[in-house]
Amino acid sequence: MNTSQPAHLYRRVAIPDAFLNETDGKAWGGDIRIGDLTGDGTVDFLVYKSLGGIHPCFIGAFTLAGEPLWSIGDKHLKIRDADAEDTYLTTLSPDRPGPVAIYDIDADGQAEVICFWIDTDVPAVSKWDLSAIRLMILDGATGAIKRSTAPETLRQCNAYAEGERHIPNYVHQRLMIANFSGNAQPQDFVVKVGVNVLAFNHALEQLWQYTDAWFRYPKHSAYIPAVGDFNSDGLDEVNGGNFGLAADGTVLWNRYFGENTDSVLVTEWNGDKSAILSGGGQVLDAEGNPTLSLGFDVVPHGQEIRCGKLLSDTSEDALVIRYNGHHSDLMVVDKNGQIRNQFRVDETPNNTGLEVIRWHGAEGPELIYSPAALYNSAGDKVVTFPELPTPTGGKMGWYHCFPADVCGDAREEVILYDPYSDAVYIYTPLPFQPDLFGGYQHTERQYNTRLMD
Repeated sequence: MNTSQPAHLYRRVAIPDAFLNETDGKAWGGDIRIGDLTGDGTVDFLVYKSLGGIHPCFIGAFTLAGEPLWSIGDKHLKIRDADAEDTYLTTLSPDRPGPVAIYDIDADGQAEVICFWIDTDVPAVSKWDLSAIRLMILDGATGAIKRSTAPETLRQCNAYAEGERHIPNYVHQRLMIANFSGNAQPQDFVVKVGVNVLAFNHALEQLWQYTDAWFRYPKHSAYIPAVGDFNSDGLDEVNGGNFGLAADGTVLWNRYFGENTDSVLVTEWNGDKSAILSGGGQVLDAEGNPTLSLGFDVVPHGQEIRCGKLLSDTSEDALVIRYNGHHSDLMVVDKNGQIRNQFRVDETPNNTGLEVIRWHGAEGPELIYSPAALYNSAGDKVVTFPELPTPTGGKMGWYHCFPADVCGDAREEVILYDPYSDAVYIYTPLPFQPDLFGGYQHTERQYNTRLMD
């Protein structure tokens, strides 16, 4: 019989009333981002909403105490729908976690907010293109605009390819922070919109553009690329699944690896950073050659893949894969490609949201988050989250997870939010030791968090 222990509810952070919308009598905030916006060593939060569920149009910043810091935009914005006569696009909770990131992109020692933003003075907008979208960098502490530009290459991006609309390939628009320029810290970012992959630096100057040939579902490339230095040249590369790109946009590989390469990683694997694909459970070398391939009979639909120290031997890396599409089936695979366990987690509306949590700190082993509990590699539900309300339903109405050391004791907390809820929940391991607080650390596990695929 599985026995689980409740986590300690460190904080329920109410989203400020001024940042909430109400639908059918229920208050909701939207998508969440985390980071130290004020530079005081504690975590802060952003909540944002999007016109038509795609184009960001409102951002509100607030503290760990739930106090508002600043906001921009109109949480009730509506603009005429360019694709439907006499119809308006309204402001919604984002369809997917989208193009908003918190990071010190200009290396001034203070966090910025990098985001897409809707032009509000246009007579009509299509949710299926970026013709009314600009890039902005905001001061994290005040929300003041530090930079803004509307590059034509970005505005030409849309959901169409070869005359057809490919919605799944388009809706996952995420800004991934990267080091393409060789600066002391990452100061660039990349975004994939439809078939277009665009890279920009901290001055919002475009570095390069790539066109992806693999867009037809289910033979698509990864919905959200991953970045990291997997060829040890000191710069970041892009793992797009069916394509790999060097820091300057040069193509490292362009080949079809199999169906449903929904999720990709760049992470430590057997001592080196490697590119990892959910489709077929594959690990690639720097030229895109598989060094491990579980095969599509083992991983028929690689919905999500994560890597961590999941086994009792915490010196070894292991993969956890949601291997059967939008279902609750998980498997744990060791470094030799041996399946160590297969099990089912709780059902959720979308059956996504896989993450690895360093719940025990350096002691390990790490645990597996699937909404909304923690499991060990044997499939036991070992941690539950008390006082967590039932999610509100709908395809995205479940608890998305940020792993983050919020309490500063070297163990990771679990930060949970439902985009249709009015609060953020932070859980920490027991025993709770507030005297060990050493300050929140913002790492790539937070600013490039996967959230979902």
